[in-house]
Amino acid sequence: MPARAQLKIHSKPQLKNPHLILAWGSVGDVGIEAVTYLRDKLGAQEFGHIEPYDFFDLSIEVENGLVELEFPQNKFYYWKNSDGDDLILFIADYEPQVGRYEYANLLLEVGQRFHVSRIYTIWSFPSLTSHTEEPRVFGVVNDAKLVPYLEQYPVIPIRERNLISMNGLILSLARERGFQGIYLLAEAPHYATGTYHKSCRAVLRVLTAMLGIGIALDEFDPLIEQAEEEMDEMAKKASWAFLEDFTIDYGDLFKEEEH
Repeated sequence: MPARAQLKIHSKPQLKNPHLILAWGSVGDVGIEAVTYLRDKLGAQEFGHIEPYDFFDLSIEVENGLVELEFPQNKFYYWKNSDGDDLILFIADYEPQVGRYEYANLLLEVGQRFHVSRIYTIWSFPSLTSHTEEPRVFGVVNDAKLVPYLEQYPVIPIRERNLISMNGLILSLARERGFQGIYLLAEAPHYATGTYHKSCRAVLRVLTAMLGIGIALDEFDPLIEQAEEEMDEMAKKASWAFLEDFTIDYGDLFKEEEH
């Protein structure tokens, strides 16, 4: 299938100096959760998608005796900002498994069609941070002029790293096409399971500040509080289990021998 046939644009909104924000599933689902939250809060409208057939392996599930064929979602949304630059959001369930170069170029084609001014990608990575600490946000850029810009928010620039995700590929290809690109990574505790909302909130604080838009983030608070209580309880149980397994009852060493 030709690359253009894989890109389906249902409508062509007139957008003003839009920014393109990309996200897919990652550690703690931070990228996809953060951008989905942004979409819902802004009321962004769907206007296109990428056909998944050439980029993902088949996922066939059986439920109640029936075979179901499922492909991941890869959708575009737009939001018109009355007070500033418009947004294009792209949300995918996860990264493409094959054809990554072609997939990245489809995303950049949308950027060219709508004259995008900058591209953002959102991701997360496991670290040794604790769930009791506020997650740090790191950044990678494809233009040296953006390094001081990162530090204003503050985002910690990553000076050296081997990037294997789609984010690095997109930023590299974006530079070839003349787009500025920023890759934001929020850290998450390596032992966290499921969606890690504390990192979602951290990266959204940075992203919305960069975009100059305001949205309420307080909906994350009860989710974060609940997760921290659960992880505190897990830590206590793990500590007791460790003590029970490795504590020696020295009293046994001093028992008098029975006569």
